[in-house]
Amino acid sequence: MLADLLVVTAVTALFFLVAVQVELSERIAGWTLRHEAWQVDELPMTLVVLSACLAWFGWRRLRERTREMQARLQVEDAMRLAVEKNRELARHLLRLQEDERQRIARELHDELAQQCVAIRVEAASIEDEALACELPVVAAGARTIRDAVDHLHGVVREMLTRLRPPMLDALGLEASLRTLASGWSQRHGIACSVRVDPSCEHLLDEVQVALFRVAQEALTNVASHAGATQAQLVLAPDGTGLLLTVDDDGRGLDGQAHHGGLGLVGMAERVAVLGGSLALASSPRGGLRVAARVPGLQKLQAEELPA
Repeated sequence: MLADLLVVTAVTALFFLVAVQVELSERIAGWTLRHEAWQVDELPMTLVVLSACLAWFGWRRLRERTREMQARLQVEDAMRLAVEKNRELARHLLRLQEDERQRIARELHDELAQQCVAIRVEAASIEDEALACELPVVAAGARTIRDAVDHLHGVVREMLTRLRPPMLDALGLEASLRTLASGWSQRHGIACSVRVDPSCEHLLDEVQVALFRVAQEALTNVASHAGATQAQLVLAPDGTGLLLTVDDDGRGLDGQAHHGGLGLVGMAERVAVLGGSLALASSPRGGLRVAARVPGLQKLQAEELPA
């Protein structure tokens, strides 16, 4: 702004000096006098009035643009505030969802899992008594009950792990990710390596849960759609934040893009409420890379652990 004002001042002063040297007004007066019949001598004042009108028009447009800019800034501030409120609401809803998952997991463990154990003990006792009394039909029925309870108990354990991984509270994020990858590899026959930077421990609970859920859903997508033989899970600092990547050697981005569905939407929402982002890209392994970035590692880190 100051530079433009200096340019205008300099051009005006230069014009004045040149006009003085060549006696510009006298020359114009002499020229217009010869064309008095055409009223050309009125042209200079007309141009002055035109310049004044153009200046007024420019000032009006400047005021309008200023008002428009202020209105736009107000709308942007309102939108930014709404986005922050929506993000905080989504964060609160996810926190409530995790609390409910934890409560359901606790009830399943305390009630259903213990009842399964009690039924199994009773079935084993009945089987032993039936064998001792040479009642093979009763023994076979008791064995069937025991097998069914074992299967039900396994299902309950799987549900507990998906609802709320117990190791996340007991041992932290790294151990939970390694356990997740190990169990996933055993179920699907796909090798999965895990690398977690030591600085990624002691995070806030909501950050740990979000990163664990993203890794869980990404591995599920690999098993369901990628046709991969290997996968890699990496969690490490990325500038001022965290970067979680899940790579595979499967079909790649084009082969899996149409399989996103609600899984990718859920992952993106979990990361977005923390102010992060989710991106899909081609993996160096030849398949798909799911990359979740969570900004502000220092801000999202727990303030202090109890001694």
